[in-house]
Amino acid sequence: MMESKITAAVIAVLFIGGAAAVTMLPLEDREGWYAWDPAVGDVDHQSISATPKIINAIEQMYVTAYGKLPPRLEAPKGTWDNPLTERIDGGIRINGSLGTSGGAVTPVPVTFTDDDVRNMKVISYGAGFTDSFTEMFKGRDGSVWDTVVAAGNSTWNAYPDNGMKGSTLGSEWNISFDALNAAFSGDDGLSKEHAYCLIVWGYVGQTVHNSIMSGISSMTDVKMSVLYIDYYSLINSDSFDNILYTVDALGLLIGIDTDDNRALSDLRDRLYSVSKSLETDPAAGTLKVYMELSTGNSPGKGTLAQLCFDTLMLDNINTTGSTTKLSDEIVVMSSPDVIFFDIADKRTIYQKMRIVS
Repeated sequence: MMESKITAAVIAVLFIGGAAAVTMLPLEDREGWYAWDPAVGDVDHQSISATPKIINAIEQMYVTAYGKLPPRLEAPKGTWDNPLTERIDGGIRINGSLGTSGGAVTPVPVTFTDDDVRNMKVISYGAGFTDSFTEMFKGRDGSVWDTVVAAGNSTWNAYPDNGMKGSTLGSEWNISFDALNAAFSGDDGLSKEHAYCLIVWGYVGQTVHNSIMSGISSMTDVKMSVLYIDYYSLINSDSFDNILYTVDALGLLIGIDTDDNRALSDLRDRLYSVSKSLETDPAAGTLKVYMELSTGNSPGKGTLAQLCFDTLMLDNINTTGSTTKLSDEIVVMSSPDVIFFDIADKRTIYQKMRIVS
């Protein structure tokens, strides 16, 4: 386990008169969850998402549990056969699901011609999709906002200084066709000369789906397709393959080939580097872990956090099949070796570690 665990004392930062003072707590005075000497760290739970950003959270957790990040390795290329995509004569067919949908809308394959791909503009109804595109454009010519030209609330919240025209298209949970239609209106509206792909999570309700399809069918002067991505097939998996497949498919949608997709290669290489290093780490597979969110809940089985724990060979003390609250008594009895708190949790470390209420 990481050597930065405090063995002689616990460091607590107290704010006195606006200045930070460091106080050392003697070993014998340790209280609360420090009693069994766990490694404690913060993690950005928001980045534990079905996007390339998830690797940032994994590396944060690696450092807390095992120490310094391992050297960056290049993942073996091997044979890449993406079940979500199919090359066809004159174009590509993309499916947003691997057939394990738990959402209200089951994604169906959508076909795009090569001309569509060359002229593709994206309307993103999910910050996760936008995350993938922004990672793809790092180091490339041009701006991601020349491709992602309109988006809903979550993208605008995550990227408030984006280069898109207009403003947010509203909530991803209640997609407004009126807002979408208005984006093409006026002199500053979106050009109708391009092909557009509206990308939506498959967990939207059937009513929203029906509204989208009805509205788009009435936009006879705009070439627009709808690609649903099944969120549940991404999180209900025992590997990162489905997320990798999705990042690859989104790249192909806008004309970025698999070998040129920086978001894909970066995620693959960093996952491989972490996994490879744990093959020879004697602590791997021996550590129990607990994560507490700002809500007080803890992610259990069937969550992306669990997929991260599995990758890091950490044994989650929350064995339930959901994100739920564990009692302090259960945490104490389990005495996890590693404890993570969400960076959104604004309590003091004394409060988080149950030294004070």
